[in-house]
Amino acid sequence: DITRINTVTTDGAIAAAEAVFKAARKAKHTVAVAVIDRNGKYRLLITDDNAGPQTEESAKRKAFTAVSFGRPTSNLTATAGGAGVTIRDIPNTLFLAGGVPITYNGAPIGAIGVGGAPSGDIDEEYARAGLR
Repeated sequence: DITRINTVTTDGAIAAAEAVFKAARKAKHTVAVAVIDRNGKYRLLITDDNAGPQTEESAKRKAFTAVSFGRPTSNLTATAGGAGVTIRDIPNTLFLAGGVPITYNGAPIGAIGVGGAPSGDIDEEYARAGLR
C-alpha cells in the first residue's frame, strides 16, 4: 500500500524560520530555529549570528518534543514530572516552553522549536510567529 502524507515543505520551513528571526530580532534576541516533520526529520536548522552554543540543541529538542506529543512544550511541563520513570525520560525530549506543533486538519505534521531567548515563554512566542 501507498499512503499520502502531509508534511512541512522546504518553502514552509524557510518561511517559518524567517518569521521567527524577524520576531526575535525585533526584540534584539538571537535564537536558533529547528523545523522538523512528523517523523522528526529536520527540514531546517539554523542559528542566528551570535546565538549561544546551547540554543541549537534546545531548539532541536523542543521541536522533537512538540511533534512527538502534538502539543506545545509549555503545555507538557506539568505532566513531565513525578516519581519514577516519566515522559521526561524519553531521549531527545525537552520539556521547556519554546516548541509548537505544526498542524494540518487537526493532526501534527511537524513542529517549530526555538531556543535562545531570555525565557522559554519568549521562545514559544517566537515559535508561534513561525506558524503564521
